[in-house]
Amino acid sequence: MALRQALLSRLTIGIGGVLALGFTTAQSVRDAMPAASLPVVQAGQPIAAGRWQVTLRQAEVSTTPRPDGYKGRPGTKALSIDLELMNRSSESSNAVARILSFDPPLAGLAPSPTTYLLRDGTILGALQPGLPERVRMVWDLPEAAPVPETIRLLVVGETFKPRDNLLAAPGWFNPKPVATLSLPLRGGGAAP
Repeated sequence: MALRQALLSRLTIGIGGVLALGFTTAQSVRDAMPAASLPVVQAGQPIAAGRWQVTLRQAEVSTTPRPDGYKGRPGTKALSIDLELMNRSSESSNAVARILSFDPPLAGLAPSPTTYLLRDGTILGALQPGLPERVRMVWDLPEAAPVPETIRLLVVGETFKPRDNLLAAPGWFNPKPVATLSLPLRGGGAAP
């Protein structure tokens, strides 16, 4: 009788362990898969992207000076995107460099943009919570690089966690695309 109970107990534990392993594997695979389709938004439509509310306005390629008067390095042009940002968190932040990504990536594009406040042309320091601000994000691009007539952008959002797993501190984590849109690129599509 005791042998029978021991075998039944071990069999039950084994089946439970295999089921738990199967469920966690399936959940991990499901979470790692990209979303079936991202919402497609239009220019001027607000996008909730975790810490930020993003409203994209227009995109342009030019060699004219930037809002602060800087003309760029010789042999480069500027790809700029005008947008409105609102910090939805409770603290001031300037973590805006990775809000946008290009799909497909543009050859030769600088990895990080410089962000300017449109109200006074200064480089963005930090955005205060709850106050919308018009900004221009500017990437350097080699002058000879071809540019399309339209660019497709992915808006990247983050998830707030009250406690992270390492330090038990609050923060914004797990960046992932939350929306996509296409913008006509003024000055694009022409021969370099």
